[in-house]
Amino acid sequence: GLLVARALELSNLTLLVDRNGFQANVRTEELIPLEPLADKFAAFGCAVRTVDGHDFDAIDRACQALPFAGPGGGPSVIVAHTVRGCGLPSIEARADRWFCRLSPSEVTGLLAELEGETVAELESEPLMVR
Repeated sequence: GLLVARALELSNLTLLVDRNGFQANVRTEELIPLEPLADKFAAFGCAVRTVDGHDFDAIDRACQALPFAGPGGGPSVIVAHTVRGCGLPSIEARADRWFCRLSPSEVTGLLAELEGETVAELESEPLMVR
């Protein structure tokens, strides 16, 4: 797809990649190494910018600069580095807490954690999906 997009000079095509380091409940690099991801997109003729995916102003600035390569260029790619579960220490960047059935009290605890009031206690059994 990207090779064709570059050959057709589709500079109006933009990909926004959420690079959170996970594929389902497995760390991406354990499943299939992707780094250096930006270089791989560039090798397919894309113009790439990386941003902090939690910084909305940075994402907006990148979007305002589109297309990165200009007319006659290839697709633009924004790689947004994020932390899955950011802001919730009980689940932040944890593979074992992506698929789970949370009890009502755990949900209440996570909402309180999001507000900075406490750290949630999670006792539910994680669901491991492969």
